[in-house]
Amino acid sequence: MSTNDCILSLPIKTYLEPSEISILPQHRLKARRTNLIPAICFYNGSFAPIHAGHVNVLQSAKQYIDSLGTHELLAAYMSPSHSEYLAAKLKSTEFLSIAHRLAMIHLAVENLDWVMVDLYETFQPRTTRLGIIMDAFMKRVRSQLPDGNEIDVFWLQGEDALRFPPFEIAIRLGFQPLYVLNRNSNENTAGSNQDKRENQWQKKRACSLFPERSHLVKATDLNLSSTAIRRCASEASVTHEQLQLCTHLDNITSYIL
Repeated sequence: MSTNDCILSLPIKTYLEPSEISILPQHRLKARRTNLIPAICFYNGSFAPIHAGHVNVLQSAKQYIDSLGTHELLAAYMSPSHSEYLAAKLKSTEFLSIAHRLAMIHLAVENLDWVMVDLYETFQPRTTRLGIIMDAFMKRVRSQLPDGNEIDVFWLQGEDALRFPPFEIAIRLGFQPLYVLNRNSNENTAGSNQDKRENQWQKKRACSLFPERSHLVKATDLNLSSTAIRRCASEASVTHEQLQLCTHLDNITSYIL
């Protein structure tokens, strides 16, 4: 895959050029079947590129929400970051165009019939503060989705987010942070890794004004990262098997190679 080559087939090109980015897609939104609280997920990130760890966050969150017995999950929305943000974060040799990122996201979630991509953040004129993006998302949920005012919104985050202070603005907007742990830290033993996670979680709750609104899910440790994928893919002699160990998604490995 060439990071400079953005030529895509017609279906993906159409997918990249929405007529109105502020409209939330509803083609995979499930109809309510119970009297439980309707819920959706908001999952933002660079996804440069997406890998099985990201997919696992979505699947683990769904299992957790379903297990609560209080909510009925209707959909999840992925919000890929703006290219300007990614360009500031990565080396020029590692940069992935939004065309490639979206194409791979589309491939990775094609069998998850409750997951959609929200292009609002992606196609803003420039990088926009997360608080503004989340405020706009919540307003669109309330105004556009059926029973929008009744919907609880879970904000999906990976293990890295435990290291940062709580984003109280999101909680005030009505989001419920849901952290999915599926990456090992660089600890030598499982015990110390577990202790580190627990300490981070307790500090997170202690710093939050609304600790009861946060959720923690301990999933299978896949220990995957987009950084490792980019590093592996940059090797001229990389094989399908080597890259597959980094992505754990065959269609993404094939796309990159």
